[in-house]
Amino acid sequence: MTVLVAGGAGVAGECVVRALLALGTHVVVPSRAPARLTALADRTDPAVRDRLHLALGDVGTEEGVTRLRDEIVERYGRPRGVVASLGGWWEGEQFADLPTSTWERVLHDNLTAHFLVARTFLPVLDQDAAPVYVTLAGIAADHPEPFAAPISITGAAQRMMLRTIAVSDLGRTIRLHEVAIMTPVVTDRWDGDPPRPDWLTGEQVGAYVAGVVSPDFPDPGTLLLEIP
Repeated sequence: MTVLVAGGAGVAGECVVRALLALGTHVVVPSRAPARLTALADRTDPAVRDRLHLALGDVGTEEGVTRLRDEIVERYGRPRGVVASLGGWWEGEQFADLPTSTWERVLHDNLTAHFLVARTFLPVLDQDAAPVYVTLAGIAADHPEPFAAPISITGAAQRMMLRTIAVSDLGRTIRLHEVAIMTPVVTDRWDGDPPRPDWLTGEQVGAYVAGVVSPDFPDPGTLLLEIP
């Protein structure tokens, strides 16, 4: 089984990569930054590193994501699943003071990249292997944040994007889920204030998402999931 983790070199994405590798999955991780791929490989357990497949490329451009799709399908066959862990947090001015440049950057990283990955990879998922497509989202999609307006807006739009895919002809043939991560993700690279005891750890996030990807996931019909 092969799963693409778009954003797998990021904090939450790496947690998912580790959990999938531990279950015996072949995992493809693309990134436009060679150093991030190298760092991911260096942090991966040597016992499972042969199932980690790194792909240099940019999923945030139409040309880049198309080239990656063709390369991945040629090398590894049609993936069974995709986990999209794309975008990142931003906090700054309130809505009326937002620079257009900030809006355009967050819109691209947190929504357009999701659009490009979904539009490009959904049609090539292996229909004979119970295909699954999972997006990761944060708390801001549900809770308007005055100093993070573009994050809340793109998060809500990402959720609606998955809902519109679900009612499309292709979407009806693929299991779709959004996993909402409602706290910061605490990993061994955490360098912020002391984490609260109720915050999710990287191991919890990775294990939950890997369980969602599994063909044996017990709640296949629920689009929006929240890590318990």
